[in-house]
Amino acid sequence: MITKNRIEGYVFDDQTHKALFKLSSNKIFDSIDFPIASGKEAITFYGHLQDTPLVAKIYKMETSNFKNLDKYIDGDYRFKNASKEKRDLFLVWANKEFKNLTLALKHGVSCPIVIGKEKNIIIMSFIGENQKAYPKLNEVDFDLDVVYPQIVDNYAKLLYGAKLVHADFSAFNILINPNDQKITIIDMGQAVVWSHPKAQEFLKRDIINIIDFLKKKFKKLEITYDFFLEDLKKKKEEIYGRDNKS
Repeated sequence: MITKNRIEGYVFDDQTHKALFKLSSNKIFDSIDFPIASGKEAITFYGHLQDTPLVAKIYKMETSNFKNLDKYIDGDYRFKNASKEKRDLFLVWANKEFKNLTLALKHGVSCPIVIGKEKNIIIMSFIGENQKAYPKLNEVDFDLDVVYPQIVDNYAKLLYGAKLVHADFSAFNILINPNDQKITIIDMGQAVVWSHPKAQEFLKRDIINIIDFLKKKFKKLEITYDFFLEDLKKKKEEIYGRDNKS
């Protein structure tokens, strides 16, 4: 059942409640228990399907103040006929994140597994243990020799396999398992296809964000934009072969 008392303190409209009921009726989840993250555009809840933990990411249709959604949608051929009305944009945004996650998973990117979607709600796998999400990369110490190759590997698969640019890639959107230091890339709503007119701009920003974080974290680390980009290209050749022109 939907534990409605757990979410009644949040402002969700009738459409959201109907979507939750439909997902529950279709056995996509059994319960929503408590919030584990709250951002400017969505709230993520911990829940269950039988004994399997999961999360419900619910975009706040009525109360969100998230701006500039359209710059990540305009130019994406998948949503060329999307409505520009605010309520409709959030439905598009949820659909966009669902599609991006599905595509990323198909190409081996370590990211949450999408389980279902209805309107402004995405149900996906829970990345954590004991009802607690794994920490973000900026919140813990880690072995650079273990984590850096994973960062390169995952972004190369995203970029050259899925043909997506994350467009908000940073330590805040990377979860890390403190036990084995395996990373998971999250928050794919803003990710754009490679043909998007701002893809190159977003890619450059992504790379600068992650290398700036690593240089602050590891004071003696010498890494540049060109160095990281070269590592991406080497990984592309390793995964897809030298003749791959993408």
